[in-house]
Amino acid sequence: MTTLPEYNVTAIDYADRRHLRYDGPIIDFHAHVMVTRPGDPQSGPPPGTGPGASIEQAERMLDVGAEFGVHQTVTMCPPDDIEPLREGFGDRLAFNAMINKKTADESDEQALRTLERFLELGVKVVKLWSAPRGRERGLFIDAPWRIDAVRRARSAGVRLVMVHVADPDAWFRTVYADSAKFGTKPEQYVGLERMMNLFPDLVWIGAHMGGDSEHPDHLQALLEEYPQFYIDTSATKWQVREVSPRAEAHRALVTKFADRFLFGTDLVTRHHLTREHYVSRYWCQRTLWESTWSGPSPIADGDYVAGEGGPATPTLRGVGLSDDVLAMVYFRNAERLLNLPIV
Repeated sequence: MTTLPEYNVTAIDYADRRHLRYDGPIIDFHAHVMVTRPGDPQSGPPPGTGPGASIEQAERMLDVGAEFGVHQTVTMCPPDDIEPLREGFGDRLAFNAMINKKTADESDEQALRTLERFLELGVKVVKLWSAPRGRERGLFIDAPWRIDAVRRARSAGVRLVMVHVADPDAWFRTVYADSAKFGTKPEQYVGLERMMNLFPDLVWIGAHMGGDSEHPDHLQALLEEYPQFYIDTSATKWQVREVSPRAEAHRALVTKFADRFLFGTDLVTRHHLTREHYVSRYWCQRTLWESTWSGPSPIADGDYVAGEGGPATPTLRGVGLSDDVLAMVYFRNAERLLNLPIV
């Protein structure tokens, strides 16, 4: 028996794009375009060192993105990757600096030195990765060293802060079932709100539909309370699984706050990925937001639990945003924030 690849478990024809009606430019505000190496792990962050460094996967991903209308991509990558990527792709890329610690023992000063290097390289965004599984490394969104880092970034002229806060509801039933260790999902947002109150002059971008596509009412409350809060659409499997059954609520939400949403994929360049892997994510993201297409998701999803007699993958049900709203989500909002020229 032939095993279908994770990027197309329904054997769909990705060349069929008749339902993708938008024909303007797109900016992917959330991706991980990096230099890759044969020794990189299959998942998780690459070490950023080793022989065989190549930008071929970056070129592959960006070329596929261009087929789907993506003119520019905001990428997270190690600081050493910025110069070769900038040399190879110019204004097709803008850069987002991860303010992070690799281990719990890493000093605040080491993290801040890395930030200073990013700032010297001209990043446009800084990123606070604060998933519950990062708590053991002290990656609280409002940790004192992160407050210091945001102040330094602001002083250097950065006005955009992306945050990864919370994770899928499904993970709080499994991976994060120990709430004493990881906190509840609502507790994840306490630090985010504190930071938005500390830095009301900065734009705060909630990655992955603000970490809570399961609860559009919560996202609406955040958007209403904090006019500087934006949301990106990234993490394709998650959004297909959780936005689709709430398509009407998300259509209403994005339409009401059309100037506060940004298109993103969360695609990651990896050394051995095929072209079709990238195709699958762009195809699903655009299908989800601009069409009324409905059918089994073509991407394997390990977090999906099929009901008795239900489909083997989640149903992808298009939200069907209007043309005017799509133009804002896909391009105009990001253009305004980044002030990037069209390539």
